[in-house]
Amino acid sequence: MIMLILLYVVLVLIEVPGFVRKKRWRELTVFSVLIILAFVIGVFQIKHIDIPNPVRDTQYFVKSLFPFGYD
Repeated sequence: MIMLILLYVVLVLIEVPGFVRKKRWRELTVFSVLIILAFVIGVFQIKHIDIPNPVRDTQYFVKSLFPFGYD
């Protein structure tokens, strides 16, 4: 867990100053959202917490939207 935290701290320390210096706020926002999402998924993996599979929900949505092409 400590290694995961250190890895993400290093990534943030390397990337964020460049975004702030160049005033790229949109890129910083997208980077922040993705890095937080990746960190949470990493913690879930370390703690052996099951992550729901998004493919199942997507298939349900597509089947309900287009019922004529699926069994």
